[in-house]
Amino acid sequence: MSDRLALWLRRRPVLSRLLLILAFALLLALLPALVNSYWERLLVFVFVNIALASAWNLIGGVAGYPSFGHGVFFGLGAYTAAIVMVRWEMGLLAALLAGGLMAGLFALLFIPILRQRGFYFALSTLAAMLAVQTGLREWRFTRGMAEWDLGWTLPDVGSLHFYYYLMLGLLGGTLVAIVLTIHSKIGHALHAIHKDEVVAASVGIPCTRYKAIAFVISAAIPGVIGAAYAPFLTYISVDNVFDLAITLNMILIAIFGGIGTVVGPIVGGIALTVIDQIAWANFLDYHRLIFGLLIVLVITFRPGGVVSWFRRRPSKAPAPAALPARKQEALP
Repeated sequence: MSDRLALWLRRRPVLSRLLLILAFALLLALLPALVNSYWERLLVFVFVNIALASAWNLIGGVAGYPSFGHGVFFGLGAYTAAIVMVRWEMGLLAALLAGGLMAGLFALLFIPILRQRGFYFALSTLAAMLAVQTGLREWRFTRGMAEWDLGWTLPDVGSLHFYYYLMLGLLGGTLVAIVLTIHSKIGHALHAIHKDEVVAASVGIPCTRYKAIAFVISAAIPGVIGAAYAPFLTYISVDNVFDLAITLNMILIAIFGGIGTVVGPIVGGIALTVIDQIAWANFLDYHRLIFGLLIVLVITFRPGGVVSWFRRRPSKAPAPAALPARKQEALP
């Protein structure tokens, strides 16, 4: 019976993948009852890292426009949530919507930058993040250093279980949005732009429009994640939500797992978050050395990331046997 079921699933790859995803989702839903608070909190960090890396991967991996300032959208989402919940005393749902909307609207300002490519685009996004960081630190509306205490905002639902399921749900929504985008007309256009933007434009693809759509999507997701992460931290400031390390983590996770793939940020997010925590707890003096060396090794020997180990290599068909030469008949 089991052999027949396995054969039946192999003949239906879409159904087998769906069942695998459902089984994995069920396991994640039951994990809080099986692990202690340390691992549950670690899983929250894993969900956040996967969601952020997946969002960056849409523009940096699929479209081939690596952003070095993508952490600005995470910070904007966190800041917007703090203002909505502390100053305006509104709920978490309003904060999530406002964080995603603010990040998406701010991403529209990057449309002129999208006309640049490669090194210049990366530096422009980095400069934009530093400008926003400085502006928020000096803006009177955010009270100078803008240090917000959100510890009291969710007294009834502010438990670790609540944030676990919240981040898990946001991660699921992020992956669905990324998959739908990649397999849509927008995704096909982004792949063409990544391969050769000049050729893509020559066949009538509106490159700037599709890049702008992808950039807004990849910005709105970190905005929502940042808005959800702000009350989880209970205390935010310019320095901890606009840290350059947030952007670097997005890039490293995507590259480590497999840039340009859907599974890559998932694998990279799980592996690097767990390895980082283990190295921090057991090898504090060599924490950065171990973490950096591991990333260098993977990038050097597996440029396609960890997922490239599990890809099926196309089988090499045997070369066709040489046909015997035909005798040329003399022309009359």
